[in-house]
Amino acid sequence: MLKLGIIGCGRLGSFHADKAAAHPQVQLVGVFDPVVSSREAAAHKHGVKAFEDIEAMVPEVDAVVVATPTVTHHAVGMQCLHRGLHVLMEKPIAVSRREAVELVAAAGENLRILQVGHVERFNPAWKSAITVTDEIVCGERALFEAVRTSGYTFRSTDIGTVLDMMIHDLDLVLSVETSPVVSVDAIGFHVVDPSRMFGHEDTVQARLVFENGSVASLFSSRVARESVRRMNITLPKQTAVIDFGSRTTQIIRPGGNVLAGDFSPHVIDARRIASVAPGFMQECFSVQEFENAAVDALALELDDFVNAVLQRREPIVTGRQALRAVEAAEMILAAIRLPKNRFQQRAA
Repeated sequence: MLKLGIIGCGRLGSFHADKAAAHPQVQLVGVFDPVVSSREAAAHKHGVKAFEDIEAMVPEVDAVVVATPTVTHHAVGMQCLHRGLHVLMEKPIAVSRREAVELVAAAGENLRILQVGHVERFNPAWKSAITVTDEIVCGERALFEAVRTSGYTFRSTDIGTVLDMMIHDLDLVLSVETSPVVSVDAIGFHVVDPSRMFGHEDTVQARLVFENGSVASLFSSRVARESVRRMNITLPKQTAVIDFGSRTTQIIRPGGNVLAGDFSPHVIDARRIASVAPGFMQECFSVQEFENAAVDALALELDDFVNAVLQRREPIVTGRQALRAVEAAEMILAAIRLPKNRFQQRAA
């Protein structure tokens, strides 16, 4: 049984408390939030303690979920790790590479689990694309194209859309593409706070080029008219079309005659084109469709954390992986600020 505390009783913290209270291997000990009414409401809902500060919680728990504003992740995480607690940190791990490096180091020094809440890893639509992602892990070059948009929620205003939304797609791409990023082109706009006095970027388009030739084209906006969470992954012999919102995945593959070059413009008879062209994609490419059942990805994420701690194994999303996503995010933010919107990785 894992004794767990929740730090942060806002929207996400409340969700985490619900999952923890329902988990058969978790004893939800208590909650903390600097806002008294928030922590007391959460504590009353679950019949647990409302701690007045983190230090009061530490002796009574084995692990914590940190669901505080991103700018506080480093301070809260370092405090908990150095006090010997395992940490499930909401994404992103931190606001900068420096802070993320220190968190990962603290977890290692104290032999604690540090898992980061990149919850899309637990989306069945992503898991259904394994035949494609496995090829990338094995070294195949890939083209990633992702779109992630939503309306403006007035949440997570301490960071911009890169660390708030695009970070999901950065994590997914980097979880399978291990080649180093060598250059980044990006453009971004401040929409809600055009003065840039307090706000962050709301809309960003970024293009990452990897050392092995893979490319990732990512778009995110939190001032869109509709919510979209999609990614296409294209390889020479198959393409994955992933919709995280509807939890559907299509794997599209060219047939054997296409791969054999039977329809190459240099081979096919011009008189045959008129009969082949209308149904070419339908008849000569196969489509494998996955309509995945609804799952509670946040509950699966917590379950992985609990088992990682109890079984003394690495979680699916490690602090080191989350660090790499923040490093890429920093490159994108740097590219946005540069005159030519380009960040070039310096040779070691």
